Amino acid sequence: MAGKTTKRRTLSPEEREAKKAFEVEAKIKKGVGAIREVWVALAAYLHEFHQGKMWEHLGYNRIEDWLGTPEIGLGRSQVYALIEAYEELVVKRDVEPSQLGGLEATKIAVVLPALRRGDVDLDEALADCEALSRSALREKYGQQVSAERVPLIQCEQCGCMKRPKTEAEKDEPIPGQLSTDEASAA
Repeated sequence: MAGKTTKRRTLSPEEREAKKAFEVEAKIKKGVGAIREVWVALAAYLHEFHQGKMWEHLGYNRIEDWLGTPEIGLGRSQVYALIEAYEELVVKRDVEPSQLGGLEATKIAVVLPALRRGDVDLDEALADCEALSRSALREKYGQQVSAERVPLIQCEQCGCMKRPKTEAEKDEPIPGQLSTDEASAA
């Protein structure tokens, strides 16, 4: 029995194509996983950059001018969606960035409006982002488009573009800020 060889069956053209498709799909899934990990770090950097109006220190009058440079080349709506997701989840709700790494930023954009309104709790929203397809999320959260678009307004203090505060946020005190009653008493 020594020297016995096994004969490999030759794959048909259809089988070779299917094998190749599975191999390429595995590479795509790996790339998608990498993108899902990287968006959180990018959102953190963009949030810090935006908060510090750092484009001005680089010689740009507006963040949009900086975003349009060939080295950056990011769209304004894409950047603000990342900043908003980071602000809402990491800064305001103390979600660990590592919890967001496996989630799609576009899915988070779908659940953010409902989360802000208090229509869904944080754990359910994040679980939905992980488990549901984008179309199922839109159906559950009542959206016909990929995300609720809120028109941005210009901040009277710093001139940057921001989404308007919701009624609940208007009533929410800013840490370290005196209420109007406290300010007039001081």
